[in-house]
Amino acid sequence: MSMRAIIKTPRECSLDEISLFEKLVLEGGEVQAQGLRKRIEQAYKLIFIELDNQCVAVGALKRPNINYKNKVFLKSGEPDAAKDYLYELGYLYTLSESRGKGIGSFLMKSVINALDGNSCFATTREDNLIMHHLFKKTSFARLGKAYQSNNGNYQLGLFTKKS
Repeated sequence: MSMRAIIKTPRECSLDEISLFEKLVLEGGEVQAQGLRKRIEQAYKLIFIELDNQCVAVGALKRPNINYKNKVFLKSGEPDAAKDYLYELGYLYTLSESRGKGIGSFLMKSVINALDGNSCFATTREDNLIMHHLFKKTSFARLGKAYQSNNGNYQLGLFTKKS
């Protein structure tokens, strides 16, 4: 079993790679399809995880727009902290048939490498215990309180990683 991370800026990616990334993110069902391609192309870094030469997971370090970032931190009760975080971790997805093989841990370690020492934040559903475990394992800390999502009937939690 050979696992490797490919970390690129969106500009370094081929159209096929961008399309694959978009397809996998949409498969995860957690993001709005409208405007996704443009948001992917504006990311800081895209991470592709290959297992035996097949892409089985993706993730990104996004450049969040300032209004969105401020809203997230305000909703979590920590509005002053927003200025400390340049990037947002997101678009994490592992193919269902590839789960349980340590790919999520490998993806998170690859994200940390891609951060190049910068701070970032991420949000996840309160009931996503696997993601909470991966955050804890990679030194992300919960910040503030859970808040209601605009996209469904569930709560989100804010997690941060300082540089």
